Amino acid sequence: MEGIVRAMTEHPLAAMAVCFAVLLIVYFLFKRLIKLALILIIVAVAIGGYFYFQHPESRPTNLKDAVEKARTGAGKALDQGKEAYEKGKELLDKGKNAVEKGKDAAGDIGKLPDRNKEAGDRRKP
Repeated sequence: MEGIVRAMTEHPLAAMAVCFAVLLIVYFLFKRLIKLALILIIVAVAIGGYFYFQHPESRPTNLKDAVEKARTGAGKALDQGKEAYEKGKELLDKGKNAVEKGKDAAGDIGKLPDRNKEAGDRRKP
């Protein structure tokens, strides 16, 4: 450790470069953290404002109740989304089966005898 300190005191240009690099790294870390914190604050204020304006008489008395209510609501929405996804998959499978049946039926139509040709054969003496 003494060697590093001595090297930095003997070479001020290297010390300035190291300090600049450390400050640059700290700046970019805090820049991301500050952006993330601001986004989270904006989202929290928007959700709180929505609940306040929609139902001002039933707003929670403290933050803990509000967070718990939001968690249960998000869980219910997630369950409904999963159910809708599963129903969509079932409908997709049914649609694929219907298309396959339609292709099979169309193939059978091509195999039917040509009645016009038979009728034309009967007209000729």
